[in-house]
Amino acid sequence: MRYIPIFLFLAMLVVPVSAATEVPADPPSVLWIMLDDGRADALGSYGRSWALTPHMDRIASAGIRFESAIVQNPVCIPSRTSMKASLYAHETGVMAMGKPAQPRGLYRKKVLPHYPSLLKLWKKAGIQPENVGKLHAFSQDWLQHGDPPADLDSHGKPTKHLRLEWRDRLLSRVLTKTHEWMIGGLLDIPASELRTSRLGDRAVKRLRQLTATNQPFFLRVSFHAPHVACHISPSHYVDPNRIDLPLPTAAELIKKPHYERENIHIYGGAPDLTTEQIQLARGTYYGMIRLVDDQVGKLLRVLEESNRLSDTIIVINSDQGFQLGEHGVWKKRDFYDSNVLVPFIMSASGRLPAGKVVQKPVEMVDFLPTLLELSGFDPPDNIRGRSLLPLIRGEMQQWRPACFSEHDYSEDAYDELRKDGGRRVMVRTQEWKLVFFMDQRIQHQDRSLYNLRRDPDEQDNLAGDPAYASTLEKLEKMAHRWDRGS
Repeated sequence: MRYIPIFLFLAMLVVPVSAATEVPADPPSVLWIMLDDGRADALGSYGRSWALTPHMDRIASAGIRFESAIVQNPVCIPSRTSMKASLYAHETGVMAMGKPAQPRGLYRKKVLPHYPSLLKLWKKAGIQPENVGKLHAFSQDWLQHGDPPADLDSHGKPTKHLRLEWRDRLLSRVLTKTHEWMIGGLLDIPASELRTSRLGDRAVKRLRQLTATNQPFFLRVSFHAPHVACHISPSHYVDPNRIDLPLPTAAELIKKPHYERENIHIYGGAPDLTTEQIQLARGTYYGMIRLVDDQVGKLLRVLEESNRLSDTIIVINSDQGFQLGEHGVWKKRDFYDSNVLVPFIMSASGRLPAGKVVQKPVEMVDFLPTLLELSGFDPPDNIRGRSLLPLIRGEMQQWRPACFSEHDYSEDAYDELRKDGGRRVMVRTQEWKLVFFMDQRIQHQDRSLYNLRRDPDEQDNLAGDPAYASTLEKLEKMAHRWDRGS
């Protein structure tokens, strides 16, 4: 049977994850920096010359960078839940994942409290995980230090907090067609007044307090950038003439799956954008990351000034990426690498090698088990994620044959995605990617297949080519084995 009975599943999950875990005598401190909708190539260390992130690149050069870190769902709440529970999205219960779904996106209303959060292991050790900024999933496990008010709503209108001051400060704005999300724009105000900077100032204040105690701490700084409404000050705007990302051609789009050409395109498409608007949106996106990097630099200075840099593990990651017009789509909710690949960097002096790049694809369910072992804990055995330390040390030549991501569009928040939508699954190896409906409610699989070595931009869908039938069958079998937990 495909699904574990719910009472049995919950019984397994409510077993304390720390039951068989020893508390380390001298755990290190943790500074976790999290982006919101941050794609991997938003950081310069991932190879884009126009990504201006010297501070985060410095952290990468001092530690480990994972070239292909894959989220388990391309939407915030399910992704963050999987990350913190170290379980796949179809195991957390946050979304229906192929079962009959509730209407109008039930998953967005409440994350059920029964699922284990690996953060509890730090609490058992007497280290309270603290958060500045966005929470999303397992909020009860954090000591929250507040979140500065937003500058603009998702459509680019000034919020009540700053309406009087900013009413006439909006220099430009780019909106998507269907939902009118602001995907780019400039504000004529100092970058230091934007929400990202105000959040950074709040995090710096708390980090100074924590480092002054000489006790181990766990602080996550969770930015809202570069999430919509996408906006930046001119001082941090990245020259779009430097940004070289592909745009779709008619030959590419005609081979895309039907659901993508219709439903996803309606949701996140912007076919009416001019070249100037596309450039403005892209320059804004990378400019927002540039401003986040400024805040990371301030946090690093606090660690250096307090002599705590050497005993602090620094992590950088994100919940999912963001489409910037590639394949004719903006925002998220699809399975292109620009959406499912996120930055994943870990630096720990004396605990991890410096400047190493892990090429094998990894999953974000592996993040917290890795952090646990690196901090001296034994990761629990009732999770799906695995510590990456053996892979980092070169002790394992064989790793997962594939990585997975999934989303149930039937339970999404948007009408155009729920229509004809269901559970869609991605299987990704280093060479191949398959995306298809794996849902008994959907009569067709509507597949896409890409050879990532020959076609890294995922423009040539090979799913309909008989020459690749055996490859497609092999990847589908991987997906079904993964779904069964084997």
